[in-house]
Amino acid sequence: MRDQIKGLEYFNEFLQEEQARITRFSDKLANGEVKPERQLPVKTKIHDLKLGILTARYSRGDELSALEGEYAELLKSWEGVWEPDHYNKNLKMISLGVLFGGDPVLAKAMNAMLKKAKVDDWLLRFLLCAWTGSEMENKGGGLLFPADFSLLQKAVLAHNGRESLQKYLSCWYREDCGCYEAHKSSRKIYYGYWSFEAGAVAKILNIDDAGMERTPYYPYDLVHYKQIKYGRPF
Repeated sequence: MRDQIKGLEYFNEFLQEEQARITRFSDKLANGEVKPERQLPVKTKIHDLKLGILTARYSRGDELSALEGEYAELLKSWEGVWEPDHYNKNLKMISLGVLFGGDPVLAKAMNAMLKKAKVDDWLLRFLLCAWTGSEMENKGGGLLFPADFSLLQKAVLAHNGRESLQKYLSCWYREDCGCYEAHKSSRKIYYGYWSFEAGAVAKILNIDDAGMERTPYYPYDLVHYKQIKYGRPF
């Protein structure tokens, strides 16, 4: 178990229920029961559910090699359901791509899609450029959500990467985050609290995270899963 809040039984039940939902949606699509204008939202929902399952499996303690294959399939199908305004999902998918060392060709396609949609966010650009091994065209630029990610940006730009990273993690879980107190819900909506973006930044910068194995929200073993050397994109 990686998660410290819920146990094995909870995650087993969560995964069963979410997989059953995917099966129902998939069957309706296959049987022509979904109106044409509703097909994309349903496909998007299936992709979201699969990403939640991947996160829950990480929380449960599943082998990273198995999760890597699951992520690769999600990455392949992401372009077909991608939405430029879904910032948190985009950040999560890109961060996982850095951590797993996903296909850089697909990362380049995502970078082009962000540009076409005129989504200009420093953090997304930094992660994608590091992932693809390309230089950031605009080294400056702002954050779409500075209140949420300025400390993480500081970890990149300052010389005290570890200190800024730890500060970011210490206030990552708070009342205004979308997942706040999900573990207290009567419904099974909790799949784990993980700051994959913090892990991605630590991996890119090769931050010395010795002793952070039990730091809340930090995906330590995923940061160290593959020895990938990412160059700073500036």
